[in-house]
Amino acid sequence: MVKLFSILLISVHLFANPYETNCMYCHKDKKELQLFMAQYTLKYSSEKKTKKALLRFLKNPTSNKSITTYGYIVKHGFKEKSKLNDKDLRDAIDSYYDKYNIKQFIK
Repeated sequence: MVKLFSILLISVHLFANPYETNCMYCHKDKKELQLFMAQYTLKYSSEKKTKKALLRFLKNPTSNKSITTYGYIVKHGFKEKSKLNDKDLRDAIDSYYDKYNIKQFIK
């Protein structure tokens, strides 16, 4: 029984999306994620520019690359550099964009 559970847990982790396994641990508030995507979309407009800005920020977060307000940073702290490799980081960004892109709701 323990072997079966272990195998199941490992297989779920292997096939899970990097967004689900790495980002959702800290970012549980969907409204917060929607707000971030709205801010990125307003600032960068296109999908390509938005994803590029997210990747650049997550690889090396600095205050001049951040879209969040000063008050949010003071309250929650500043993001640490992502430990994901480029492929997983791009996959996580793609999943995040697909899930929270506000353009999909405008028709």
